[in-house]
Amino acid sequence: MHKKLPAILSAKQLLINESNELRMRLAQVEDNLRTIRAEEVYVLRAAEQRMRLATEATGVGIWEWHVSTNQIRWDPQMFRIYGITPTPDGTLAYSDWSHCVFPEDLPQQETILKETASQGGQSSREFRIRQPNTGECRCIQSVETVRTDASGQIEWVVGTNLDVTERKLVDTAMRESEARLRLFIEHAPASIAMFDHEMCYLAVSNRWKQDFGLPDELVIIGRSHYEVFPEIPEHWKALHRRGLAGETLNADEDPFERLDGTTQWLKWEVRPWFTADGQVGGILTAAEEVTERMLARKALQQSREDLNRAQAVGQLGSWRLDVGRNVLFWSDENYRIFGVPKETPLTYETFLGIVHPDDRESVNTQWQAALDGTPYAIEHRIVVNNQVKWVLEKAYLEFDAAGGLQGAFGITQDITGRKLAELALQESNHHKDAFLAMLAHELRNPLASICNAVHVIHLQGAQQPTLSRATAMIERQVKQLIRLVDDLLDISRVSRGKIALQKETVEVAAVIRQAIETSQPHIDARQHQLQVELPVSTLRVEGDFTRLAQVVSNVLNNAAKYTDAGGSITVAVAQVGHEAVIRVRDNGRGIDPVALKSLFDLFYQVDRNLDRSDGGLGIGLSLVKSLVDMHGGQVEAHSEGLGKGSEFIIRLPCLAEEAALQSTDVLANSPAPSRAQRILLVDDNPDVADSMVMLLTIFGHEVLVAHDGKQAVEVALRERPAVVLLDIGLPGMDGYQACRAMRNGGLSDTLIIAMTGYGQEDDRRKAEAAGFDLHMPKPVDVQVLEELLASLPS
Repeated sequence: MHKKLPAILSAKQLLINESNELRMRLAQVEDNLRTIRAEEVYVLRAAEQRMRLATEATGVGIWEWHVSTNQIRWDPQMFRIYGITPTPDGTLAYSDWSHCVFPEDLPQQETILKETASQGGQSSREFRIRQPNTGECRCIQSVETVRTDASGQIEWVVGTNLDVTERKLVDTAMRESEARLRLFIEHAPASIAMFDHEMCYLAVSNRWKQDFGLPDELVIIGRSHYEVFPEIPEHWKALHRRGLAGETLNADEDPFERLDGTTQWLKWEVRPWFTADGQVGGILTAAEEVTERMLARKALQQSREDLNRAQAVGQLGSWRLDVGRNVLFWSDENYRIFGVPKETPLTYETFLGIVHPDDRESVNTQWQAALDGTPYAIEHRIVVNNQVKWVLEKAYLEFDAAGGLQGAFGITQDITGRKLAELALQESNHHKDAFLAMLAHELRNPLASICNAVHVIHLQGAQQPTLSRATAMIERQVKQLIRLVDDLLDISRVSRGKIALQKETVEVAAVIRQAIETSQPHIDARQHQLQVELPVSTLRVEGDFTRLAQVVSNVLNNAAKYTDAGGSITVAVAQVGHEAVIRVRDNGRGIDPVALKSLFDLFYQVDRNLDRSDGGLGIGLSLVKSLVDMHGGQVEAHSEGLGKGSEFIIRLPCLAEEAALQSTDVLANSPAPSRAQRILLVDDNPDVADSMVMLLTIFGHEVLVAHDGKQAVEVALRERPAVVLLDIGLPGMDGYQACRAMRNGGLSDTLIIAMTGYGQEDDRRKAEAAGFDLHMPKPVDVQVLEELLASLPS
């Protein structure tokens, strides 16, 4: 028994040891389980933490719907999405959710939820909510998944909500943008098409279809461009490929042959469009037909070139001045006229610097006056390459609505040629006047000799009929020569404005009588009958008596000349309104209507027959018109044609009846009885001197003779004559110098008369300045001279 006890004890001990070891192992297992549970909790919590962070980062809210309890549980993100204050345990009633959904969206959402809960599976939907706290409208995307238990019964539904408001707004904006783009392309006035990367149409304008001859009803969206146009040229395909590679291409004018064979000109562009990731999505092509514009541009260019050529031919440039910016614009011809390179900056000062220094102040003054409204049309000189040129400038000023000056447009014409011609003409006129003066001088001397000789023959009482007729013939022809010389000089004076009218109140009847007396020899020579019709009342005008008598006399001479022998001439005077009307009618040859318009032109002659039977220089009627115009009147000619006579009408402004009469009727004067005078006659022409000596001697005067100026002064100062008849054109000392010497020598009371062939107005002024008392052109009117001498005391 004692031998068995250790064995029992050993077994017991073994059991105890095994029990302790088991407990220790159980304790270790429990520790391991606790560690595992702790790790699982940690992992779960970490997973929950990651889930929460993920939902917060993505904006996704998670919800659970326990079908059996009909209880809904939301995570915090769901409360933020709906704008609802979170509950402590995250649960809420179904009504809390349904009240947030838009009423019009709720029925459909409930149907989808019930179908998902009853049928299982997964569903996705979108709906709108209104946040209770803010009232803001949001768009929600919801995804649900059904979970079932082991028996297949639906246990709960898990879902997510995502606020997609911003995305929906972007999508909507993109759709609207695409719609607007499509609408813009469709209705654009240009040819526009949008293609994808495969060159299929995405959008196309109506104009594209029209320009490329496509029917409106043809649907090409989605079709390939190369399918629509199978014969498109290869070079266009190459351009498309370059555009799809990211290159932008364009052309302003490119010929394009249409399907109907016609050619049009296009302005086109091929431009790539890009996707959101920066890749080429396709190309956008735009084309605009510019055929008309190109033709118009070419026409405008041609017009400008034509204008430049026209300006060059006409030496006429144009310019524009911007006053505000002080910028000047010139046409090509203006640059040429002013000799300025085209690249030169232009201002008003640039222009003024080219103006001739002597004209610069005047031009600037007139321009400143133009800025105040004075018309700007001037001629002035410019200096180009050290050469003087003449230009004509005119300007049109431009004002804004408020009346402020904006600028000016004008023209510049190179008139250098015209100016040189004018200067040459002036020089020619000067030479002509000098020639006429010399001609008159040279003609008057022989005419004076002939006249004096004829008067001597008359005074000596030639009794032979043949000699009397010859003398009368010489006298008539000399008077004709004198008249031609006077007319020639008068028309020269008129053309140069050298005639000064000595106006006074004159009686028209006296003018008519004087004119008739002057023309009577011509009328009598042709045996015309002259009838004169004067008004009963006195009719007066303001004018130069001598010149008016010359006007009427010239018309009478013209009537006598162009009326065959034995004709009739009528002079009628009447007052019509405020005009004195003088009519000279004849029954002569008449005037061709074609000739009437040129009748008063200088040197114009109606009768151009080779025999020139009527003579004349063609200046009488031109002189008539000039003198009548100077009196403020009018002259006109009328005729019913050749062989039907003619009528000349002179109209002059008449004065009131009470106007005082200043002139004296020359026909009423009778010559005074002759009184012997001591006269010094000075002339270098022997014939003139001898003939005048004979005449003056016959009249009973004592005559001293000198043939040059120096001799004349010596004789005058020694003999102290009462009258000196002094020629101007003397050798050595001329007549002006001789007259001054006589006056300086004490001949203050002597009547010194300039008896000269120089009979122009300037000659009269020079004579007066030299001290002459009178100026009498050769040949001297013997009757006038004798009346003058008779009026002097013995």
